[in-house]
This record gives sequence, C-alpha cells and structure tokens, in this order.
Amino acid sequence: MPDIDLESLKKEIGADKLDALPRDVSPRHYFRAYKNGKPSIVMVYPDASDADRAELSTFLEIGNRLASYGIKVPAELQSNADKAYAVLEDLGTISFGDCFRGDIIDKAHLYTLATDVLIRLRDIKEVDHLPKYAQSRIYKNRRQLIDYYMAFTKGEHPGEEVVQEFLSVWDGIENSLPPCPHGFIHGDYHLENLMYVEQESGTKQCALIDYQDALNGPLPYDLVNLIEDARIDIPPETHQAMIARYCDGMSADEKDVFLKWFRVLAAQFHGRVIGLFIMLAAEQGRDKYLIHIPRLQNYLKKSLQDPVLAPLKAWFDKVGLDLEAIKDLDGNHIRKSFEAIRIDS
Repeated sequence: MPDIDLESLKKEIGADKLDALPRDVSPRHYFRAYKNGKPSIVMVYPDASDADRAELSTFLEIGNRLASYGIKVPAELQSNADKAYAVLEDLGTISFGDCFRGDIIDKAHLYTLATDVLIRLRDIKEVDHLPKYAQSRIYKNRRQLIDYYMAFTKGEHPGEEVVQEFLSVWDGIENSLPPCPHGFIHGDYHLENLMYVEQESGTKQCALIDYQDALNGPLPYDLVNLIEDARIDIPPETHQAMIARYCDGMSADEKDVFLKWFRVLAAQFHGRVIGLFIMLAAEQGRDKYLIHIPRLQNYLKKSLQDPVLAPLKAWFDKVGLDLEAIKDLDGNHIRKSFEAIRIDS
C-alpha cells in the first residue's frame, strides 16, 4: 500500500470508501472512491514532488483543452495541487482493449471510433506550449534497438560509435522527406488508454486517459500506435481502412507525405519498443512483454520493404543486425546475457 493517509484523503474528498486500483508504470496511484454510492476516480502522487505536481497540473490542463474540442476525457471533479491529487469522473471499467479481447463491440467499429477521435485531435491548434517530440524521451530512445536488441543478439554492446551511425542513418532519412504535419499527439494512443463509454454517443464513446505526456509532434505517430499495436494482431483490411479513413480529404501530395512519415515513424516505434521490452526483462525482470517481440520484428521487417527506408535496410545488412525472431525469449537467458555484457565491458 502506498504511503498515503487514506483516512485523511477520504475525509478531505468526502468519500465513504476507497478501493485501490491496479497501477501502471508511473508514480501515480489510483483509487475508486464512493460517495453516497456514486463512484469517482482518485489519482494520487504519493511523493507530491514538484515534478509530480507539475505533471498533475499538465494533465488537468490538457484534459480541459481536449474537452473544449469535444473530446471525451474524465471530468475534473476536485483537485489539490499542493497534495498532488485529483478526483475525476469515473469512466467505467471497459477499455477498448477489453472490448477487443471479449468481442464486446465489433472490432472494426472500435478502430473507426478511435481513428475518428484522432481526426478530431487534428483540430487542436494550441500546441506550442506542449513539449516537442524531437526533444522527447520517445524520440531519443530510438537507440534502444541498438542498446538492447542488437546488444543481445550480438552478445556485446556494439558501442557508441555504432549507435551514432544508426542515428545518423535516421537523420538522413528524415531530412530526405518533406516536413511532416505536426500537431497534438497523445503519445501513448493504444487500446488500453481508450475507454468505452456506453452511455455517450458518437466519438464521445471513445474517452482518452493517460494523456499527461502529450506532445507537439508528427501526426502519424498516434495512428501508428493504434493500428500497429505491439500487443494485438490487427486484420490487414482494418489497418488499410483506418489509414484511408484518416487520410480522407487529403490531396495526393499530402497523403504521399503522410504515408512516408507513417512508415518512418512506425519503424522507429517498433525498433524502440523491441529494445524497451528486452530492457524491461533484462533490468526489471518483467518478462511478460517478450511474447510480443516477434510481432514487432514482423512489423519492422515489413516497414523495411518501403523504399523510403532503403538506407536503414542497407545499414542493417552492413552491420549484420538480424530481424528474424529471437530464438530464446526466456527472461533468465536475457538477464544472464546482459550480465555477461556488463562484465565484459
């Protein structure tokens, strides 16, 4: 249990009961509060550090902005900046992921709703105050494919010179393209961060959560996250239909630019996440993500068929980076390998 005075918190927000909810990887803790039988969600940062309070403030500010554009988000019911907590509208317990796995809602309809919300997010103009994608952890962690995947497959870290060469290849690809359209991006737009709100209608049936890390960034990124999810196989026809839906109304040139950047961002995304999943096993013992690596490798291999990524494919061939499925997805083997890498270094 977190170091939170639950009795004081209950009294302050006027709740009769607080039930702890599962945590994500953030410092946040969540509770379902009940007041006269009516539920709400309490989000608490136990440390209440300056960084935590700033993140909470950002979350609430972004939520208000999204709501002003007709995007469904949990309404703010009460908050205390000094104590770093907020009481939010309870959107229920059914994520889009739950709907997908349980066949609760037609899968194509789920993706249509989620894509239509992304189309609405393009209308948000006030993005200059958001962190820039190019300075974000997401972008900087492109190197994780080398730091973890290549290191594991080679049995040694390739070294900083190889990392910088890899990043230079990416710089060359990006600089060869027309500018990518930028705007509001959620940054973690997948089925578990979308809640199905049955009592709403239209796009408001798709509610957003966990948007505190929103960025001013390349618009294809969230669509990549949605339709090339690391955890779920998506039918090819749905993948194609959602791209077509998102690009509807674009000129031929606009669509061409969008699709080129979609493939570039997808390849960066899949490479980063492959490295991330190996890192989570190697450093934190979180092996459950390893099962998804073959899916990500297949995504990345498919991306490399696009001519825009020919320089990356050539570089992979030159350095012998093998994108075939890792033969041993056992976490213990990964941990032993990285221990040996650390000793050798």
